Amino acid sequence: MGKGKRLKRLKRNAEKPLSDKFSEAFTRNFQKELKNSELWDEIVSQYGEKRALELIRECKAEVKTDLEIK
Repeated sequence: MGKGKRLKRLKRNAEKPLSDKFSEAFTRNFQKELKNSELWDEIVSQYGEKRALELIRECKAEVKTDLEIK
């Protein structure tokens, strides 16, 4: 990654709240782990490679910051 691209990414991430950064990182990790799991082979056999990739991109982590502790 070049210096300009890295600086643009840092600037873009600096503007986001921490919960958004966490959600994006968690989403990337989840998608990566799903792709390396045995379940991925089942998804590909059922839906095909192209549709499976579309489905994995739809998987998003959502961080809720307004939880109450009871």
